[in-house]
Amino acid sequence: MRVEMRDRIASYLEKAGTALPAEQILRELLNIRSPNSFAADKVLRGILGGDPRFCERHGLWQLTSPPIPRPVKVAALHLQWDRRHPGCYRGAIYLPEDGSAREFLRTGAASEDEAPALRAARSAADRHLLLVWSAKERSLWGRLLRTGGLPAWEGESLVLRALAARALPHAQPLHSPEDAAPILGLPAPDAEKPAVMARFLAKLWQSLLDAVPAGLRGNLTELKRWIEAGSAAVDFTGFAFDRDFLARIPAVPGVYLMKNRSGEIIYVGKADNLRRRVRSYFTSRALKDAKAARIHGQLHSLEFVTCATGVEALLLEMRMIRDFRPPVNMQTGVHEQPGRYGSERNLLLLVPVGDEAQVYMVKDGAFVARQSAPLGRPPSKKLSSRIRTVYYGTRRVRPIRREDWETEIVARWLAANKRRLNYVEVDESGDYESALRRLTCLLMDPDRLARKVYYR
Repeated sequence: MRVEMRDRIASYLEKAGTALPAEQILRELLNIRSPNSFAADKVLRGILGGDPRFCERHGLWQLTSPPIPRPVKVAALHLQWDRRHPGCYRGAIYLPEDGSAREFLRTGAASEDEAPALRAARSAADRHLLLVWSAKERSLWGRLLRTGGLPAWEGESLVLRALAARALPHAQPLHSPEDAAPILGLPAPDAEKPAVMARFLAKLWQSLLDAVPAGLRGNLTELKRWIEAGSAAVDFTGFAFDRDFLARIPAVPGVYLMKNRSGEIIYVGKADNLRRRVRSYFTSRALKDAKAARIHGQLHSLEFVTCATGVEALLLEMRMIRDFRPPVNMQTGVHEQPGRYGSERNLLLLVPVGDEAQVYMVKDGAFVARQSAPLGRPPSKKLSSRIRTVYYGTRRVRPIRREDWETEIVARWLAANKRRLNYVEVDESGDYESALRRLTCLLMDPDRLARKVYYR
């Protein structure tokens, strides 16, 4: 009878997926009501006895991490992406248990032909330990499932690069899975074939597991703790902030300023995601970076300035570097290059931000104005009048004074992001009415704006 009750409690906790108080377990599952939490814990402890499947922490009961079988039931994931075409992926998931590899492809556009392969790969990985080489691949996997309309990955995963760094402490830094092949005596894989790379990751896992102490191979939680213990931690005692401050930084574009104890700026940086970028300075990997180590030696406080878009952050960063000349910054100047893309272009850039769009006016390759426009409506009279004045004014507009570096920054940004941008070519439109019609079409179609990934 007691064994049956334990199994029911185990199934209940597994289905709940979270730790629960003893009172709730007894009341909802066994219809037992206790006068207080102390009595409930005592009753539940008597039922579960010394069953190793259960543990109690801080007044909550949960299942312990399942032991890792040997050979472990894993799904090895390898992803390749094209930096020039965001949203384009090739990948494969390999299951050692049946020797099968499920390949999938995403070209960036919604395609019914691509969905079944991705769905099959996602289904095959279910109830397996997902092996990835880097945390970035795990993040991209989550993004790929999200954009494909598939259920998020909620299972366990393990980063093989971190395991390799712990199991092979004397090896050189491993930048890719292929770097580990000669160290472990494995044949080098063909990096251009996702299925081959996924199979290699499964072999790499088995070889690395042999280097793990035998007592740690039976529990996933203990294995992860062992891996984390091998990573040096950042000491925050010398800083005027802690990890909680880093977690509160907004995940928006902006500029961050690092200061010493005298309040002098030692480093200025820009980020498309302030939280992610700033936190990257305070990881175990950052401790091995020469620039990060130099910053840590002088750092005391942190400040940041949020911006509406990535290009505004880029321009603000360059202005601050020129004004404050922080000692750690190396990029103190921008060198002009011939044949710059967009150096003489006249564009209306549309950047969707919530339920409106920021309309940037680029005149002769430089930003000269910005104005908000609600999505789903035609341009306002104020915006229309501003466009007419900037591009189609009857009297000669006095040239705007600007430095060469600012024009160069804008030109480079346009060149890097022209495939992602929503814009109206003013010169190509011909007259004012044509340009306004094209702008109206974009503003009246928010879904069209959302389909392009704006650089943030």
